[in-house]
This record gives sequence, structure tokens and C-alpha cells, in this order.
Amino acid sequence: MESPAEAAEAAPSFSRVVFTDIPYSYPPAAPITCTYTLCDAFQPSSRDWVGIFKVGWSSTKDYHTFVWVEQTQDVAGQHTVSGQAVFKEYYLPKDDLEFYQFCFRLPAEPSAEGGPDEELLVITTQEQVEQSVREKAELQSELDRSSAENKTLKAALQREQQQIQALKEDVDKKAGEMSDVVKELRQSREAVETLESSLEQLRQENRRLKEEMLQQRSQTQQKQQSESLPADGSARQKEQAKYERAVMKINQQKEELAVLRGTIDLQSEEIATLNAKVREGERELSKTRDCIQLQQVDLQTSEKDKARLKAELQKQQSLVQSMEEEKKRNQELSSRLPEVETVQSLPDEDLKDRCQALGRQLDEARAKLAAEREESKNLQRKGELLDRELQHVNQQLEKVVRLLEQEQRKSGKAELQLTEILKLMAEKDMVMEEKDHLMVLEKREKEELHRENEALKRDNEGLRRNYAALHRARSDSAAAAESIPSASRQNPAGGADGRYGNVGPDVEQQEEESLVCHLCQESFPGITPDELQLHQQSHRLCPFCGVVCDAMEQSEFEDHVYSHEL
Repeated sequence: MESPAEAAEAAPSFSRVVFTDIPYSYPPAAPITCTYTLCDAFQPSSRDWVGIFKVGWSSTKDYHTFVWVEQTQDVAGQHTVSGQAVFKEYYLPKDDLEFYQFCFRLPAEPSAEGGPDEELLVITTQEQVEQSVREKAELQSELDRSSAENKTLKAALQREQQQIQALKEDVDKKAGEMSDVVKELRQSREAVETLESSLEQLRQENRRLKEEMLQQRSQTQQKQQSESLPADGSARQKEQAKYERAVMKINQQKEELAVLRGTIDLQSEEIATLNAKVREGERELSKTRDCIQLQQVDLQTSEKDKARLKAELQKQQSLVQSMEEEKKRNQELSSRLPEVETVQSLPDEDLKDRCQALGRQLDEARAKLAAEREESKNLQRKGELLDRELQHVNQQLEKVVRLLEQEQRKSGKAELQLTEILKLMAEKDMVMEEKDHLMVLEKREKEELHRENEALKRDNEGLRRNYAALHRARSDSAAAAESIPSASRQNPAGGADGRYGNVGPDVEQQEEESLVCHLCQESFPGITPDELQLHQQSHRLCPFCGVVCDAMEQSEFEDHVYSHEL
């Protein structure tokens, strides 16, 4: 505020009335004292009054209240004259949010160019205008900086949108690949189930064959005990037929086993391929998770930038309010400019132009700030939309991860089942190889027995021939010894011939009736083939190797038979 002396010195160049000691605000519910100084060039009048006007008034009739100026008794010879105007509290404005100002009204003076509004004297200073210019420049710099930051944030948001879109496409692609892998794993699981059913059928067939073999053994033993077997030739033919049927079944099982092995190998290759795809999908999923984490970090950074931008917008709003206040002050200054004295008309017009320019610039700044605020709201909405899209992408990734874990568990179960199948196939191979080995041994033993039987037959025939030759030689020698007394006694000789004439044929018949058991190699003269067959059935034979087990106990015999089945 200016002092009265300074106001008096500035009176010739500025104004005829100077308000002094005017605070920025007054306490409510209390009278207000307005102090003013009249310059020496001013002639007071009884019609002078001081009024309270709302800032932005346009006519002298817009006053809120006024008081008449008290007349001074003697002003002659005084350089300046001070006065006071007291406003009662019940006449003061009740609105605390509005701005008001004091105005000194002069009496009407005759002038061709003047009007009623020119009777007001308004006090203003150049410092207020310069302060308004500085505040406007600061606000403009703040607005430019906010615009640059908004552009930077907008570009960063666009980059994040592009990255999120690319990530979303990548996730969709990975989800499609995972669905394909899931389908392939399901097909592989179905194939494994088919293999399991085939293996179960083979197990049942194996059990059925074992049961048939046991039944055949029991039937063979029962037949050996209850019925008479046919001749050796027919028995060998039946055994050969049974052997051929068993060989055919074993060959058929081998073929089925080979086909099953080929199928299992193919399924193993497919499972290995699927496992490789699953591992590749896991690596891609890990990369995608890393990208999502980076995007989340970027999104958090964007959220911080948005929060900072919001704070700056609030600051700008406060600056806008300050700008509006300054605009009101500029309007007040603009309204006061026409009331300045004519000697200062040119500088006041320049000041008015500057105030109007400042007003227009403030309007432009306000419009820019509103546009920036709207753009910030749009960016915030886009950020929320991106947050929702990112949450959706995270949910899809979690779903894909759960499906992948389920398929991994199913794949591990399928691998365990395949391992079990391979073990069972190996066991079946061992059983089949053992059966083949036993059949080869049985065949060899049968061939050896057949060769032994043939050798025994040949030996028996040789013995018969030797015995017949020896018998004939003895008969010839006996006949030669008896030929001497036969000349004198022909009748006794004739009786002798009749007595010993049937010795050779009887011996041959006795030799022919002597039969040999091909199991124990014992000779039984004078028995029939049926009796020999009953004797052979009484022997305890191993159904696998054909060994005679008469000397074994029952438990030893059972252990011997079961050892072939293992």
C-alpha cells in the first residue's frame, strides 16, 4: 500500500483520489473504515460519495452500498486532504465468496464527451498488472509442461497398448497350440486305453491257454489211468497233431505280439513328440509370463504417471482458479481504465489493451487446460480398459496353465501305464520263449525216444533172428545125432520126430510174445499189448519233458512240473 505522502506526489500523474491503508480482506460482522487522500488539484463537493462495488461492475448503478463523504472545513493551502468513510456492518455484503472494491464517485461535470460512468475515480497500480503478467506466464509455462507430459504419456500408453495387443495375440496363439496338444494327448490316451484292452485280451488268452494246457494234462492223465491208448503209431500222430496245434497258437500269439509291439512303438514315439511339444509349450508359457510381468511393471509405472498427472491436473485446476481470479482482477482493471484522467489516456489505453490480451490468453489457456483435462480422462479410461484386458489375459493364462498341468499329469499316468504294458509284454515274451524252449526240448526228447524205440526194435529183430538161427542149428545137430539109431529103430525115431518137431516154432512164438516197455526198458514175455499199455500208464511222467518220475514223491513231482511253468 502507498503512504499518503507518496500518493500526494503521484497525484499529478495518476489520480486525484488515493485510497490508503486498504487491506485485502476485512473481518465479518464489523464496521469498515475506508481511508482516502484527496490531492490538491481535487475540489471536493457535497455530492461526493464512496461506494462498494462487486468486481466486474459495468455501471455506477451496480453499487452494493455507499456513504456520503464528510466535508472538510478548511482545505485552502493544504497540499493533501485525508478523509474517512465508515460503512456499518449491517449494510455490508453477506456473500463471503465474492470480491468487492471501493470506488469514489465525483459529481457530474459538464462535458461533451463524458458520461455518468466517468464520474468514478478508480485506484490501481502498475505492479498489479505486472504481477498478473508474471502469473499468466507461469501458468502458461505450467500448461505447456503439462501438455508435453500428456503427449509423452499418450505415446507411452499407445506403446503399451501395442505391446498388450501383441501379447494378447501371442497368448491366443499359445492357447490354440495348447488345445492342439491337449487333443493329441487325448488321442494318445485313447490309444493307450486301446492297447490296455488288447493287452488284457492277451492276458485272458494266455490264462485260457494255461487252463487248456492244465486241462489237457489232467485229461491225459485220466485217459492214461482209465482208458487204453491206441497203438504207438496213432499215439504219436495224436501227439504230433497236438504239438502242431500248440505251435500254430504260439505263432499266432507271436504275430499278435509283434503287431502290438509295433503299435506300442508308434504310441511311444507319439508320446515322446507330445512331451517335446509340452516342454516347448512350457518354455513359451514361461516367456509369456515374463512378458506379462514386464507389462505389469510398465502398467504400474503408467498408474504412477497417471496419479502424478492427476495431481498436476488438480494443481492446474487450482491454477485455473487463480487465473480466473486474475482475470476478474484484469476485468476490474479494464473497467477502471476508462476512468483514468485524460492526461494519462494513452498509457491507460495500452494497459487496457494488455489486460484484454491477457484476458484472451487466459481464455485460451483455460480452453487448453479443459482439453488437456478431457484428454487425461480419456487416457484414464483407456488405462482402466487396458487393466481389464490384462486381467482377462492373466485369467486365460492361468486357465492354460491349469490345463497344461492336468495334461502333464495325464501324460505321466499314460507313461506309467505304457511302462507297465511294456513290462507285461516282456514277461509274456519270456513265457513264450520258455514255452518254445520246452516244446523244443519235448520235441527233441520225443525224437530221441523214437530213435531209441527204433534201435530197440532193430535189436529185438536181430536177437530174434539170432535166436531162430541158433535154434535151427541145435535142431540140425540133434537130428544128426539121432539119425544113427534111427536106422535100427525107425519107429522110435519117428516118435522122436513127432515129439520134437514143433520145438522151433514154439520158441519163435515165445520170442514174439516177449514185449519191452519203452519207458523203463524192461522186457515182459508172455504179455499182451494191452497189458503192456496198462503197465506204461502206471508210470508217472512229466507232461513237459517226459521224464519218468516214479522214484519221486508227490510234492517233488509237483515242484518239478511247476518249475517248467515259471
